[in-house]
Amino acid sequence: MKDDLNDIDLLRATVQTYDKIAGPYCKKTRLDKYLKWERAYIIRMLSLIGSTNSLILDAGCGDGRHCRIIEEEGARAVGIDLSSGMLKEARLLHPCGDFRQMNMARLGFKDDHFDGIWSSGSIYHVTKSQVPGVFTEFGRVLKPGGILSISFKLGSGEGLEADPKSYGGSPRYFAYYSEPEMTDLLANSGFEVMETCLYPEEIFGADNIQMWLRKQSS
Repeated sequence: MKDDLNDIDLLRATVQTYDKIAGPYCKKTRLDKYLKWERAYIIRMLSLIGSTNSLILDAGCGDGRHCRIIEEEGARAVGIDLSSGMLKEARLLHPCGDFRQMNMARLGFKDDHFDGIWSSGSIYHVTKSQVPGVFTEFGRVLKPGGILSISFKLGSGEGLEADPKSYGGSPRYFAYYSEPEMTDLLANSGFEVMETCLYPEEIFGADNIQMWLRKQSS
């Protein structure tokens, strides 16, 4: 259940929480045990793209650590997020990075602009009614044959959680999906699954999936 809040209210509450907790939250997510796996998944995305100097959109970039990794691995990155607090952290961590405040559902980029899209820890903050539109936007700005890599949480339902286990004490919205449910949503937007894997249980528990997909040529 989404309680009595509409999509805008849920998004606003989640963004306000990230603005509030940005500093201490980012210190937690930058631990080496997380970065090791995230770098491996980013490298896999870049290897599937195959081209040099590829341009990657980090959709829901948070503190900018993934943009920095992308650029360390030889690609270019543009990071977007709605939280001004998280973007402040991103600019402190990676001063030369290209970070913009933007909604994933309304991307301010031209068609067929990016070689790849990396979206980690962000899709589950988009309400289920809005997710198809986000995936349509991903498909619009991604080049034919481009790679999308996303993570999502296994389960069912959606709603505002007052005390999320990843960082408790302030409310954030979460949506949960089965793997077939997510696969169908992405297929409807023109994406074909290439690979999936569970995040290591000791890192994020047993409920996080990483998925790599290719945008189909029309």
